Amino acid sequence: MIEKNEQKRERKDLQIDSLTREEYYNELIVSSERFVDPVIQEKFRNTNLLIAGVGSVGNPIAMMAVRSGAEQITVMDPDSVEVSNLSRQQYSVSQVGQNKADMTLQNMLEVNPYIHSKSEPLGMTLENANEYVRNADIVVDGIDIRSLDVIYELHKKACEFKKPVLVGYDLAGTAMVAVYRYDKDRMTPLKGELNEEKIEEFKGVRDAYRDGLVTEAEFLNYVYDAFTGPINPFKVPVEQLQELVERDDEDNRTYQLGTTSAVLSSLMVETMRRIVADERVKDIVIVDIPSEVRRTNPSVISRIPLLLRTLMRVKARGLKVKDVINKIR
Repeated sequence: MIEKNEQKRERKDLQIDSLTREEYYNELIVSSERFVDPVIQEKFRNTNLLIAGVGSVGNPIAMMAVRSGAEQITVMDPDSVEVSNLSRQQYSVSQVGQNKADMTLQNMLEVNPYIHSKSEPLGMTLENANEYVRNADIVVDGIDIRSLDVIYELHKKACEFKKPVLVGYDLAGTAMVAVYRYDKDRMTPLKGELNEEKIEEFKGVRDAYRDGLVTEAEFLNYVYDAFTGPINPFKVPVEQLQELVERDDEDNRTYQLGTTSAVLSSLMVETMRRIVADERVKDIVIVDIPSEVRRTNPSVISRIPLLLRTLMRVKARGLKVKDVINKIR
């Protein structure tokens, strides 16, 4: 059996080696050619995609983009692959311990060996954001929320260079894309949800955390209180609300579903294609997967008690954040 598999692999390699780059590309996209205009497909192929952060948001997006015919992709992340990542990020056991950006590029090359793409194992930083954002056509913000200063810098540069930014959220079973059309609309970075003053405050709390003056739980409380993004509480799935209400104060894990990441990557690529086609898209694209599957769903009225409990929890968190800020002043 092993010998037969090896023979099949050899024949397969020979078949791929016999194809030119264009022949290979045409075979790769042949199944979608009736649904994607060839002009748009070629534009998408040559669009410079910058994916900052290749965790549960960025990694599936990068893989879906290359499977959809993108060839100019830059992936950035300073972190290493962990076993816990494998349920929702497209890495393998052999890649555990290796840099995520490098391994994402390696996996993209396994899909299309002709791509003109690169990895940045330092991730996006305050120092390199200018260069990378300036050279991109579409930017995906998948940066860990613990790096609010880098997130703000990315959006500030995108605003300056007029680059569209897509932000992905996987909220329990809900996939959400927030679209910032800095290339089309006049707006401040993140529509003013973060500003220079807030970033300076964030740096102070982060430094206090690094110095051991505040706990990790206190630091994360501050981060979540400082920036919630464009999340509408009435759109947050009940599972996410329940998790927030029931969460232990010292529990610092991020809970996510691999199925949500997969749907999110599909929404992202569709959004990219339409931006490339110069179409206007929704500011918020959202799919609640469990609600699409369940025969019946909680009504708005039945969600109100849970929403109230969540708001009480958020209010309590806000009071703790004030205590933390007062502690380090």
